[in-house]
Amino acid sequence: MIYWGVLIPILIILEFSRNTSAIGIYFIRSPESLVAPLHDEVVFDCTLNINVDNIKWLHNSKDFLHPAPIHTNSNSRLVVKVESIAETGDYQCVATIGASSLASTAATLSLAMLKEFDNRSLLLSDDKFKITPGNTVALNCGKPIQSDPPALIQYYKNGQPLLRTTPVTSAGSVLLKNIQSEHTGHYTCSATNNILSQVVNSSMSLYFDVRSSHAALSPRFINSNVSIECAPYGEPVPTVKWLGVHKNILINDNKTIIESGLLTIRNLSIEDSGVYDCIAENSYGKISHSITLQVQELPYVKNGPSETVVIDEGSSETLKCEAMGTPMPKIIWYLNGKPVNDTNILVKGSVLTLNNTKKYQAGFIQCFACNILGCSYWAAMIQVNPKQITQLTSQQHYYEDSTTRSPQRDRKDRNHKGKGRKKDKKKKGNEMVPPSQPNVTRLTENSVMVRWFVPPNDGLQIQFFKLQYKQVGGSWNTSSDDIQMHIRCYQVDKLLPDHYYIFRVAAVYSNADNKSGPTSKHFFLSRGPPNRSLIPPTLVSARAVDSTSILLEWEYLNSVLAPVQGFYVYYRATSTAGDYTKAIVDGQDTRVFVVTHLTPDTSYDLKLQSFTVHEASNFSTILTHKTFGEPKTSTDTPKWTDNIPDNVANNNNVYSTISGVKSLYVLLGAVAAVIGAIVLLIFFTVCIYSKRMSSHSNSPELNKSSEAVSGLEPLSMNGFALKNGKMVNGCTLPMSSDNTHGHTHPPNGYVIHPINITSNPLAPDAKNAIEISYLANHNNNCSENEINSLPRQAMPLPTDTQRTWHSKDAKDENYV
Repeated sequence: MIYWGVLIPILIILEFSRNTSAIGIYFIRSPESLVAPLHDEVVFDCTLNINVDNIKWLHNSKDFLHPAPIHTNSNSRLVVKVESIAETGDYQCVATIGASSLASTAATLSLAMLKEFDNRSLLLSDDKFKITPGNTVALNCGKPIQSDPPALIQYYKNGQPLLRTTPVTSAGSVLLKNIQSEHTGHYTCSATNNILSQVVNSSMSLYFDVRSSHAALSPRFINSNVSIECAPYGEPVPTVKWLGVHKNILINDNKTIIESGLLTIRNLSIEDSGVYDCIAENSYGKISHSITLQVQELPYVKNGPSETVVIDEGSSETLKCEAMGTPMPKIIWYLNGKPVNDTNILVKGSVLTLNNTKKYQAGFIQCFACNILGCSYWAAMIQVNPKQITQLTSQQHYYEDSTTRSPQRDRKDRNHKGKGRKKDKKKKGNEMVPPSQPNVTRLTENSVMVRWFVPPNDGLQIQFFKLQYKQVGGSWNTSSDDIQMHIRCYQVDKLLPDHYYIFRVAAVYSNADNKSGPTSKHFFLSRGPPNRSLIPPTLVSARAVDSTSILLEWEYLNSVLAPVQGFYVYYRATSTAGDYTKAIVDGQDTRVFVVTHLTPDTSYDLKLQSFTVHEASNFSTILTHKTFGEPKTSTDTPKWTDNIPDNVANNNNVYSTISGVKSLYVLLGAVAAVIGAIVLLIFFTVCIYSKRMSSHSNSPELNKSSEAVSGLEPLSMNGFALKNGKMVNGCTLPMSSDNTHGHTHPPNGYVIHPINITSNPLAPDAKNAIEISYLANHNNNCSENEINSLPRQAMPLPTDTQRTWHSKDAKDENYV
């Protein structure tokens, strides 16, 4: 008994391939592998289920720009002329949607060829065989060393092709069943490449002598290059049985069909893979050989990342991809249409980890599963929530430095007596910290919005920004505008559609030097109107905060299907017709923003847009509001603080600003209340005083006799007043004592007529004569007639003084 220990792998392909996309965007038709001869043209097609901005092609993972493909909104066709082996390789189409891209499976373009047979597979013991009629013989001349596409094997008998009715198996063998004398002859074979119309001949040359013989012959094979066929011959004709993968004897049933020299397995599956044994036996011997059946399966991704993977900027995230197939597929990760090649992304087979996630890593992530049969993929969307950047106060900087500094560093600083810290601080203060890598959003077919940020730092102060852009392969263009230092976005116009652009932002510092940030990723600006699928925000209110700031509030309904990255704020003075100034608000949950650096006492038009990495929405309605006027200069400027916890202060300290405004309103209200109370008090005082004066003007005492001026006393406010005086319409009059009631009216503080006391030169005795004079009209609140009409009472004089009278006709003076 002879045992053949030959293991022959038989490859059966199961096509269960499918491309899975959790995002709802997929390729209806992907490019297919092709074989072409030199100087021929081939066509690759690519079609998606939706309209996209652009479809580009990759050749061996690099951009393939020439010749230009023919494409519509959802379909692209690439024509390649094969001039040399340089045109062969893998071709992929990449669909661009805004700033994100999705890649198809790769198709291979091969150069048609046909090489000689591998004669090492022909282990012939003899080229002449005597075979008894009734046996089944399998012929296998092997395969060419290389043939693309696979060559067609043709068998010949005596130089004539065998009839097509002669079955040729998938392994390239031909079975001659129940041979008779007419099968006697010379057998050869050849291989033909139909594309090249080229034929190569095998060195196999067999001669079968079919005739009856009574010589005993144990079972044997024509050659050792056996496959799934098992066709031994012998005398007598041997019987054949098959053992399955579990070493069980196979029979004819719904799963297996056993014919002479051939085993057929129906409904092939992965479970049918394994080793099968063919055993041939007659009365003179026994022979067997083993056949390894390997059922191959196109790869497919069983499970991958969720539809949308939301990651906070600066954080980490792990994505997994579970694939099936035989042989086991290899996993390849793509980000935005290109194989992952990023130092911040760690790939270990089916596991991808994003470390310190950046904004530019947002977009389509794809997991490709590939084996020798082909590739399939899973796609998902990565959304990066931008980090909220707030300016730290010097006290916060000090706190962070003191809490994060190690004890060893503290000791080192103390040992150096602060010299090291001063040196570090000086060096750090001279550092030029550049802007970040910009992100780009398509606005129209001729314009984009570029946005960036500057990380918190202690370096040189930025004076303004300059934006630069260029077509890929072209020269740089620089914006004519000096972008103010507080602005973080800029609109670029007059671009050409259907072109690739790159952008970068340069900062100009206080030392008059400049430094550029990193260049953006390639951005394709597609042709056509903007895809306004986003809902615009609703601008609710605008109110002035101070002379240079306006507070905006809006409403927006977040969408799970189309989450926004943030909002664009547009503003300009109402009196101008120039371009709007733009500001960026990061985060889909933000609903309030303070527009700063405005002109005092100026009216502004304000509007909003929502945006994603792909597009921007329509504009909101325009609100118009005016800033406060210039504040009055005051040495004692009131100050107030807001007791808001650190975890509440965000959105550029908007809530702190709102609270400060409320505190200002309370203070102004209190001052207004005090002023109002003082005004009311003065009003009531004047009314009461006027009433009293009215009652005095009607008093009958004005008709009483006046008393003599008995003495004067000083009044600190307005000179002298009568000791017993009374006021009539602002005129001070003498007043008699009221003996009945025992009191006199007190003085009221008003000035009497001026009185002059001098020596009377007309008196006979100058020593004893004096002159008293007063001006009746000095107080113009009363007339001379009023004064003269009042009775007077003589002033007592010393007894030794002589009395003389000046003429009563004197108009202004009375002499005594």
